[in-house]
Amino acid sequence: METYLQFVDRWAKAILLVLFSITVFFASQLGNLTNDSNPYLLPETHPARKSILDMQQEFSGTFDAAMIVIHNEKDIFNRTSLDAVYELTQSSRKLMLATQSDADYLDTLANKYGEVNPEFQKLATDILKDGFSQSDFFVADQLLALSKTLSLSQAERAFMEYLPRRLNPIKEMAGLAASDNIITQDGTLKIFKSLHDKIVPAEQIKQEVMGNELMLNSVYSADNKSTMITVELFVKQDDADGQVRAYEAIKHLVDDYRARHPEFTDDVYIAGVPIFIAEQKKLTDSDLATLLPMVLLIVGGILVVFFRRPMGFVLPMLNVVMCTIWTLGMMSLFRVPMDLVTSALPVFLITICGADAIHMMNEYYTQHNSGLTPKEAVKKSLRAMFSPIVLTTVTTVAGFLFSTSTNISSIQSFGIFMAVGLFSAQIISLLLIPAWLNLTRGKSKVDLTKASGRERLGSALETFFGSLIKRRKASLIVFSLFMVGLGFMATKIVVEDAGSDYFSATNEFRKSDEFVNAHIAGTSPGWVEIAGGEPNAILNTETVAFIDKLDQFLLTQENVTYTYSIATYIKRMNLALHDMNPDYNRLPNRTEIVTSIDPETNQEISEQISGDDLISQLVLLYENGGGSDLNNVLTRDFSKAAVLFTMNTTRATEYQTLLNNLDVWLAQNKPANVNIQVAGTPVIWTGVLHEIIKGQLTSFLLAFSSICVVLMLWLRSSKLGLLTALPLAATMVSYYGIMAILGIELNIGTALISFIVVGIVDYSVHYLHRVKDHLAATNASIDESLLYAIRHSGASIVFNVALFSLGFLTLLFSQFKPIAYLGGLVALALTISGFMSIFLISMLAPWFIRREKPPVFDTTYETNIEKAGEYS
Repeated sequence: METYLQFVDRWAKAILLVLFSITVFFASQLGNLTNDSNPYLLPETHPARKSILDMQQEFSGTFDAAMIVIHNEKDIFNRTSLDAVYELTQSSRKLMLATQSDADYLDTLANKYGEVNPEFQKLATDILKDGFSQSDFFVADQLLALSKTLSLSQAERAFMEYLPRRLNPIKEMAGLAASDNIITQDGTLKIFKSLHDKIVPAEQIKQEVMGNELMLNSVYSADNKSTMITVELFVKQDDADGQVRAYEAIKHLVDDYRARHPEFTDDVYIAGVPIFIAEQKKLTDSDLATLLPMVLLIVGGILVVFFRRPMGFVLPMLNVVMCTIWTLGMMSLFRVPMDLVTSALPVFLITICGADAIHMMNEYYTQHNSGLTPKEAVKKSLRAMFSPIVLTTVTTVAGFLFSTSTNISSIQSFGIFMAVGLFSAQIISLLLIPAWLNLTRGKSKVDLTKASGRERLGSALETFFGSLIKRRKASLIVFSLFMVGLGFMATKIVVEDAGSDYFSATNEFRKSDEFVNAHIAGTSPGWVEIAGGEPNAILNTETVAFIDKLDQFLLTQENVTYTYSIATYIKRMNLALHDMNPDYNRLPNRTEIVTSIDPETNQEISEQISGDDLISQLVLLYENGGGSDLNNVLTRDFSKAAVLFTMNTTRATEYQTLLNNLDVWLAQNKPANVNIQVAGTPVIWTGVLHEIIKGQLTSFLLAFSSICVVLMLWLRSSKLGLLTALPLAATMVSYYGIMAILGIELNIGTALISFIVVGIVDYSVHYLHRVKDHLAATNASIDESLLYAIRHSGASIVFNVALFSLGFLTLLFSQFKPIAYLGGLVALALTISGFMSIFLISMLAPWFIRREKPPVFDTTYETNIEKAGEYS
């Protein structure tokens, strides 16, 4: 300790120079920090996400899609509405998301790395010479492969990965002007786009698509009032700017069309996963721009009110700002992007990481007010505070690190970098504050007769808790009853992820999402992959019949609005080839009797044909007829098939209900010769749900156990370690119980709180530390030492709770509900934690703390207890 004290005194200027130099270095890295607004939260290697990524390698139509829904109150099949559908479809095909800023950035990279790799510069120049076009995709893809040999920064590498897909972002289209329709014309199977020009009469188009199961409730609604253009995007999910550009580009297409065609007055709704990602990105950017300054203002204001001295404001603020810069700079160096969860890191860091600095400054002013010089006050403060500060940081870091036991990548990153921030904050506070204060000159004499706000607050807390200590048994009985009730309610908490419901009811995206889910298809797609194991394994009556049964089962499920499979195609072609006779809206039987007219004898001939052969012939007929959509439901070697289903909900519990029912049905109906894989939105979000549940239990147990062990080892007492940790357990039970009472769901936002609360033992450690010090230095009784600790540490605890809580309450202004709930609930949890720390330690201390020699009571203690009782 003495070596450390001499170091921060002797090398104060050098310490400050090094700290500020490190801060400047990390600040220079912030420009390379990237964003990932991918809402799926799970890593690509997680089974829930890997399943759909694998399917995207073999099936078209499996990428995230933007949905443009046009609604006409009378009938969508009118010339004005159909012209809009036609033009918007053609315009969407030509979308390009690369901008002039991308061209400038690519030119910069070409010049920067041209000498290292001339081929890189040549390819970049080829792309830039005539301006961007969709055809540049292939050259950009070559450029991406070449860039992997260069030492690019994180931001540069991300740009190279995004560029090809921004140049050609459209994977596939669906809709009246994009999807294949199947009819017969003059006895010939005709496969064509129903809306292929602006000439065909609207009524003819309507007649051609009516009853087509490939289109009903997907391309057009059952009431004929809505139609949907599906724009499948090739943009990477972590390309937040690309998703926003896609959303803005589609909105621009619609607005531009309206401006050119004032007669078009239909309602237009834009929804889908890419739009969800884009809207989420816009909200998180908006939150960062508004909430961060608000938090800084509130934290600064509280510091001014509490300390009322320049250094009481400057040093804690410097501490939190520097640790925030260090942490975000570290994220940039390790190429960790800002996402939905980690976007809240700055608010957390600024709010939480000032705790050490506040405790140190509070102790410093306490010592300085006793008449010590600044240097003497610094030394005495560090001797008193070093151990509890290090201990609280170690335990808090442990709490956040054990949050990484979850498979939710966003929470993993959040836990790791909160730990980095807390560790950085401690290093900074233990060096910055004593070094700075050692360079200041202050008065050694102060007015000891004037009571400060802290002292008045400490006296009030002493009076209140003194009354509870006097009634210890009764207080514990009442407390136990409350805990039993809250514990019971905690078992009733609902785990949920609600998707678009997290946006404000007035949010444009949410209104569009709700409209699409209520009127057509649904915004939550899922797929069931049927793998036969060998080429042509799907094209037989048994397997196709199973797929058809699966279609029909899915359509009986609540929230499933549409299905689409090879069975749907086979039935449609069979119907069309039999002149739309409804008796043939079915699959071929195992054997079929086919009749034809002999051209020579003009007699009817009957022939028995295998149903398997008939299915193969129908598929071949479709392909030879120019059909282009079959790869949505069938691989090119016919070894695998996919069933698409859409759901009109965004709630994970409703996804789970469907998947549970599907598992039961498959166990009873799946043929032995096929393998099943379910993928898509329902699988991903239920995967998130499972990880939240598993992560909460596992992380809490690991974190709580590790914190108990650390406390026991540090305090050299199993009893004291347990006593210090008990308030955490009580806080968690209370928190979950109150959430259940208020009807607040456990989701990705509220799940973070357990990781915060379980690691924050500052209150217990500082309070117990003060109790132990007073016991060791005096002959006071345990209760006298408790009241002394409440009087001297209680104000600091209340101040920390107020600072943390008010800082987090700024999150209530977030436009994204999980973040808003997070702010309010953290404030609640920290308030509970502060109360539990003082209350439980005060109530249980006689059973956990023992003196080696009997105390010598003094009469003033009895007087204090009596006064406390009178006050209560």
